[in-house]
Amino acid sequence: MRFRYGDVFRFQRLLRIFFYTSNADKLIQARLIFMRSGYQLTHYRSRHEPYDEDYSLDTQGLLTQALKQVSQEFERRSVLFVEDTSLRIEALSGATDYPGTRVKEWFSETSFAELDRQIALRGGDRRCTVKSDIALRLPTLSRPVFFHGETSGCVAEAAPTFTTSPQYPWLTPDTFNGWFVPEGTKRRLGEMEFEESLSYDFRAKSLTLLVERLEELNAVVNLGRWNHVVRQAADAEREVGSQLSLLPLDRRDVLIVIGHKCAGKSTFSDFLMGRRAGVFALEGSTLLRQIAEEVGITISNSADAMTFLEKRGWNIVAKRAADYIARENADINIVTGMRTVEEVLWLRSMLPAARVVLIEADSRTRFERHVKRARSDDAQTFKEFARLDEEQMRFGALRVAHEIADVVVRNDSDLLSYFRRIDELVSTIDTLPYGRQSPSELHRSLRALRKIGRAATCDEIAAMTAEQGFAVRKYNNNRALKSVPEFATRLEKRGDLLHYRLSPRGPALLQLLDLIAMPASTETVGAHPSE
Repeated sequence: MRFRYGDVFRFQRLLRIFFYTSNADKLIQARLIFMRSGYQLTHYRSRHEPYDEDYSLDTQGLLTQALKQVSQEFERRSVLFVEDTSLRIEALSGATDYPGTRVKEWFSETSFAELDRQIALRGGDRRCTVKSDIALRLPTLSRPVFFHGETSGCVAEAAPTFTTSPQYPWLTPDTFNGWFVPEGTKRRLGEMEFEESLSYDFRAKSLTLLVERLEELNAVVNLGRWNHVVRQAADAEREVGSQLSLLPLDRRDVLIVIGHKCAGKSTFSDFLMGRRAGVFALEGSTLLRQIAEEVGITISNSADAMTFLEKRGWNIVAKRAADYIARENADINIVTGMRTVEEVLWLRSMLPAARVVLIEADSRTRFERHVKRARSDDAQTFKEFARLDEEQMRFGALRVAHEIADVVVRNDSDLLSYFRRIDELVSTIDTLPYGRQSPSELHRSLRALRKIGRAATCDEIAAMTAEQGFAVRKYNNNRALKSVPEFATRLEKRGDLLHYRLSPRGPALLQLLDLIAMPASTETVGAHPSE
């Protein structure tokens, strides 16, 4: 399952959605699925314990009663939803599901050994189905709207031995997810990687259906007035939704997160989205697929992406991202997966508070993470994985990652250490460095090439750097320019000296490096970069 933004960013008005839950893990999961689809989700915190659960009712009856109880306390005509999980174990069920909606209480009272014994006594049928039901309250609709997701599978043969995911805490051995093996896989739901689990997770299925319906509802909200017939109001109840507070607009911190495959870019944004309010995140690959789909093109691999960007514009994804960020009221905006220097240049030019964060991990560690993701269409060997790295380098940004990054975050130890580093970075976001104090050897060599205005030898480039006041020896400028084939073309001819010239994409890198070398307060920041 891949997330998509759909039409969400075309809408000027969006419904504010509240999730009523006392379960922190459910909230994190729902927030991630909403944000990965382009929507914000607000948690409604109750003054009381969770709503009463009447297990004599069926699931829809229980959720309907819960919505009524929550709505009385909520006292606002707002859109909100509740979710309930239920379970059917075939060996223990009859006409009705067992344990059904009492799964939370049942699980707390039952050990794996006891369940295993009961199943054996009832004939050994280990089949089971986990269900997630959502009831959505629309204030102007007299009935709830229901969404249902379910996954069939079986009870595992042995008790779980894995540990809880520190980032995705619903993937754990401490709920039925640790005992449940979905149909079509040999792994328990709780021990899967997040992306793998999406195809099997019962709650992800119901939440995805909810998000799809919200897109339809938001499309209606954005219809012009001429599409409505106005009737006399049925009641005079005043709308008080305007009393809800908006996130402050006095700060637009933007983090452009780059890094190689499996370095931890999505983990970075997912961690902040799940743990902090006021975080808005966009993913570059998802934006690229959306833009391509709008013109009837499918992006399946790096070659497709390269062809599309070369034809449509190397900064087209960044333009869309900047437009979406400008509409949001987020404290922290995160853009992950920018691949070209033109994208970084556009974002840094148009969003003055933008900082580039480079996430780094050694290649072997990243490959191990890649293998855990278990994508059948991805590289299966380390050699193939290294080839994917080189493909990504050709887009440009990773080729010069250390040149353009404001801060580097290492992610080659455990997750909790990585989370601490992310927290430290965000807590000091206002004091993060911006740019560099002096131009690098690559920057000085490219400046010299630009000044010369033609193909030049390393001696000529060295002379020009000295003339400009920042000398780079010919051996050093050769090494620097050789490392960036996308931006400096190497010209070798038998019997002639080695020459370099700026490639068609070279000026964009130079403009970005010039921008980075300027103080953050310069008037040039915010100006449109050259196309």
